This record gives sequence, structure tokens and C-alpha cells, in this order.
Amino acid sequence: MNAQRENIDWPLFAAILLMLGFGIVLVYSSSFALSQNKYGGPDYFLARQSIRALFGIACFMICVNVDYHRWGNMSGFAYLISIALLAALFVLPSHHAINGARRWLTVGPLQFQVSDFARIALIIFLARKCEEAGGEIRRLTMVVKLLAVVGVMCVLVLVEPNFSTAVIMGGIALTILFVSGANLLHLGAIVLSAIPAAVILVLVAPYRLRRLTGFLDRSGHQHDIGYQSFQSLVGLGNGGLFGVGLGKGEQKFFYLPEPHTDFIVSILGEEIGFIGLLAIGAVLAFIVYRGMRVAFRAPDRMGQIMAFGFSAAIAIYAIVNASVASGLIPTTGVPMPFLSYGGMSLIFTMASMGVVLNISSRSNGRVTVAKGRGNRAAF
Repeated sequence: MNAQRENIDWPLFAAILLMLGFGIVLVYSSSFALSQNKYGGPDYFLARQSIRALFGIACFMICVNVDYHRWGNMSGFAYLISIALLAALFVLPSHHAINGARRWLTVGPLQFQVSDFARIALIIFLARKCEEAGGEIRRLTMVVKLLAVVGVMCVLVLVEPNFSTAVIMGGIALTILFVSGANLLHLGAIVLSAIPAAVILVLVAPYRLRRLTGFLDRSGHQHDIGYQSFQSLVGLGNGGLFGVGLGKGEQKFFYLPEPHTDFIVSILGEEIGFIGLLAIGAVLAFIVYRGMRVAFRAPDRMGQIMAFGFSAAIAIYAIVNASVASGLIPTTGVPMPFLSYGGMSLIFTMASMGVVLNISSRSNGRVTVAKGRGNRAAF
């Protein structure tokens, strides 16, 4: 046990806790005006995020100390549970829907977005199956079988509706298959064949088409569909290089809807400026880098793929959230890891990072990756 603790990636451990602590501060800074107006006190969101952060730390520590092979052994069961939960969303009463979307389940005092759990289940499931597949992963039939399983989950997420999360989960799956040794031509052909379907899904859904229109003509839609994106850019512009000061931003005073969730980067940029955003981005990049380093040093292929998948998920979610806030892509509801308000999302993120640290604790400190792409290492 002591040897395992010595092998834990302590810099990664510290960076995760640093981001968790700063996230709680940022949630309060971005939400106290909304909390006061809607709930009669400035600390409504702070209290809820803090409690869930404690649960997140508990799950994090459990996953740090539980052998990741146990999660791999349970991956099939976790996948089936996630499918059952996603399907259950469509038989619940309509009052469980939020803004017309059926994405959340309520268990006692907790409400969580099922796709957050499904993402974790998908990564550990693919890690186990890719390890079992071995060299067969280079065969098109194996890739199609695995993507069919992924597709079931993504379709259920898509019809919630949650187009962006379904696309991200599909992207994570394709990335995992690629680093596991799947043929790039096979994956490329599958992606190309999916593009027409994605275009049709955008065109047939009025709200998706409006978001795309608002993105392409932001100046002409800054008072309707492009309002959030426009106000986000205003916030980032107000911040300049060094920001106006933590807690002193103006966009959270009802200019930017839901400033503590999808557009928290805008509040962050306004209050700590471009330099502050670079610092936060550097910490997130460090977490992803150390996670990838754990993948390189993992003792087996399943550990490699788990560490890579969880680290890639952090990177993808962070890039998408920051791109939305800066107007680089159309508006979509993707949280910023560690920073956005959303307790259960935070809990699942902390649990996934706990698994990564458990993998690091079982490494012997040397780069001993399994064979993957031809004669090269899998990573």
C-alpha cells in the first residue's frame, strides 16, 4: 500500500484539488446575484456546490483507493445500467423535463444528468472491450461491433434531446478506438458517413437551426437567439488583460443568463482577465497532460485506455465550453470541468480523476505501454 501511495501522481492530485477549490469560489462569484434575486440569499448555489464538492471528494478518494480493474470487471453491468437509466428518462412524467429536455433523474435530494454517468460507463466499457479485442481491433468488423454499442448510447442521449453531448461521447469513443489501434481509414469512413446524418439532424430541429443561424449572423441576432453569445463576448471584452477583479464583474447581474453554468468562462474572463484565463487554462492543460502521462505509464492496456479516455474527456469538454464562450462555435450546453455549477457533474468528474490516480498508483514509474498501432505503442 505504501509503495502504491508513493507512485500516485501527486502533482495531478494537487492540481485537481486546486481546480475544485477555485471552482467553488467562482461559482459563488458568478451566482450570488442570481441567487439573491431568485432564492432570497446570496449563497444558495454556493451551499449546494460545496456539499456536492464534499461528495465529489469522497467519491474521488474511494476511486483513488479501489483497484481500477474492479471497474473494468463491472463495465458491462455499468453499461447496461446507463442504457436503462437513459431509457427511463422517456417514461417519466413530463414534470421531470427541464425546458422540454428529458436529461435528468431525481434520486432523493439529488438530481443528475444521466449522460454524465453514461460517459463514465462508456469509457470503462470501451477500455475493457478494447483490451479484450487485442489485435482484432484493426478489423473493420470489430470496430463496427464496438461502435454499434456506442451508437445505442449516443442515440438515447441524442433524443433527450442532447445533440452536443451525443457528439462529444461519439468523439471520445472514436478517439479511444484510434489510440487502441483501430484502422484510421475505417474510422475516417465511418465519420464521413455520419456527417450527412448530423447535418440532417441540425436542419430538422428548429432550435438547432436557430442556434446555427445566430452563430453565422451574430450581429443580426444579438437580441434574440445570439443574445447569450453576444453578452459572453461583452464580458470577455470587459475583462481585458487583467480583469475587473474577482466578484466585481457586471455580466452576472442579469445580462448573461445562467452565468454560473455554461458561460462561466465569460464571468471568469471578465473578473480575472485574459492573463487569469491563461493561468486557469494552464492548470487544466496540466491535468490533461498528467492524465496522459499516467496513460503512458499504466501497467496494462485497460489502464492505458481508461486514463486516456478520462483525460481526453476533460480536454474535450473544456475546449468545447471555452469555444462556446468565445463565440468560436454555436451555443450549446456543455459545462466547464471543475468550474461550472452542477454538483453531480462535478462528482462524476472527480470520480473519473480518482480512477486515473489509482492507475498511476499501480504504475512502476516506467513507460511500458502495450502494443497498439502496428509496431508502435498504443499511445
